Amino acid sequence: MVFEYLQKNPDAGYVSGIFDPIPQRARVYLEHFAVPDARMYASLNEALADSRAEAVFVGTPDGEHVGPVVKALATGKHVYCEKPIAITIQDCDAIIAAAQRASGVFYLGMNLRHGPVHETLHQLLQSGRLGKLLTIEANEYYYEGRSYFRRWNRLRKFSGGLWITKACHDFDLLNWMTAAQPTRVYATCNLSYYKPIPRAGKNCRHCSIRSTCPDHFDIEKIDDLLLRKLLLISEAVTGQPQDLCLYTSEKDTFDNGMAVVEYENDIRATYTVNVVSARTTRQMRLMGTDGSAEGDMTAGIVTYWKRHGDEAEIIDLRDKINSGHGGADDNILNDFFRCCRQGQKPRSSWTDGRLSLQVGLAARQSCDTGQVVQLI
Repeated sequence: MVFEYLQKNPDAGYVSGIFDPIPQRARVYLEHFAVPDARMYASLNEALADSRAEAVFVGTPDGEHVGPVVKALATGKHVYCEKPIAITIQDCDAIIAAAQRASGVFYLGMNLRHGPVHETLHQLLQSGRLGKLLTIEANEYYYEGRSYFRRWNRLRKFSGGLWITKACHDFDLLNWMTAAQPTRVYATCNLSYYKPIPRAGKNCRHCSIRSTCPDHFDIEKIDDLLLRKLLLISEAVTGQPQDLCLYTSEKDTFDNGMAVVEYENDIRATYTVNVVSARTTRQMRLMGTDGSAEGDMTAGIVTYWKRHGDEAEIIDLRDKINSGHGGADDNILNDFFRCCRQGQKPRSSWTDGRLSLQVGLAARQSCDTGQVVQLI
């Protein structure tokens, strides 16, 4: 995401270098994006010692954010940390403490707040046209989410589980729309589809049913050349197959779930996530006392209805969806670089990151216990 953004926006900044525990992957990135002057750092400490680097982007697996974030902030660098802020409250609070001491900007990558569809829904809400907000329905259907079950996201020890690695985005949106403290959470989920099936192998290339499996994954036939190279390098260096079977792989998370979140200002919200999906999109519906609004992130359309009115107002945002996550990816990086240069506050703070993590942990606990979890 960062490399592509800087290619399109060279005035925003440049890549001084990249550190990856597997150096071959760093080399592939630099060659693919044609940044010959950038360095391949031998360690995180070497990267942080580079005086040309004013900002650090941390894109480790979710459970490994705390180390590089705290170190980078201590050196005075600006830090962009991918969501979620962490997968435990302890690590989250360590990051927050470091951010409070730091001279640089700490920016959390909650990019959905920057998407044109969700921005427009929030603006309609703030304008008062909906009246008092009563309920929110948020749905995420993610066809490519099935790939989580061959990646590190499938294990809680690395990702916290889908309620955190995936749903932190959406819980943050709910918190943003309600502008209130969540009070209790009830969630239900299950691994309904991606569980072991007869004759399925441990990975795709050695599977006896690969010719008939709709989820068959052949690394050598991936259209994305960069992704193909990265996967083959990871496999060669680690010895771990990158084409794990979605069905037989070890996992301790789910493929569909629903959470209900209650807020202190008498708002109720539901969030559904489903990766057994025929398409990918996020949808949100806001229902208020004076009107309602709903949006579809992939379609790029927001629709507003005035209560007791006859006609819908269609807001077409398709020309603004010019990057990933419904146009949010470029927008959030625009904001990050602006914050670094002008000292502005990010749209989402570490407080917001902690709150979305709390809701995700509560949803996970609720699924594990079958009980409603009180937050306050």
